Amino acid sequence: MSEHYEKHSEAVSNAFMQLLDEHVREGIGEAQRQQLAMLIEAAISTAVFEQLEHAADQADALGRQIRQHA
Repeated sequence: MSEHYEKHSEAVSNAFMQLLDEHVREGIGEAQRQQLAMLIEAAISTAVFEQLEHAADQADALGRQIRQHA
């Protein structure tokens, strides 16, 4: 799954770079572009993890309700 996040973060990073003026893009090196992509990937991973945690909490709560009604 991380490979999927990596590809998506690169796409977002590239889209962002296209929004910048050419002279600004020229001032951004490859290392900085990679750092931007890593930050985006970390944000994606964090958001996914938080949603999985929320879903797990909901599943746990449902399990508890089912046990109470059983």
